[in-house]
Amino acid sequence: MNTTAYAQNAYTTTKINTVSNPLDLVIMLYDGAIGHLNKAISCINQGDLPEKTRYITRTIAIIEELLVSLNMEEGGEIAENLKGLYVYMLKEITIANANNDVQKIKQVEALLKELRGAWKEIR
Repeated sequence: MNTTAYAQNAYTTTKINTVSNPLDLVIMLYDGAIGHLNKAISCINQGDLPEKTRYITRTIAIIEELLVSLNMEEGGEIAENLKGLYVYMLKEITIANANNDVQKIKQVEALLKELRGAWKEIR
């Protein structure tokens, strides 16, 4: 790991460990996924497919984390709807990754931004 990556990792770890509101962590996850999708789009446009795959993989990991953290018992209809959206996003990102489809990535990014805004309002 290079020095810049190490510093970024240390900063992110410290930021996560000092979050006092769980909603802040959810918003951070959305921010991370959105940022990775932006980078994946740039990589597709530049023809850097290995880096694109790395950013897509990170996005998938974040969405999977959001998915498994849903409390289906207490979350009711909201949790069920989020589950459906997360599964849909995972499917679309996988297809986008296989086909280098910038439009599908942008669609998922738009959904993530909308959900992020909703969580920010709740906070």
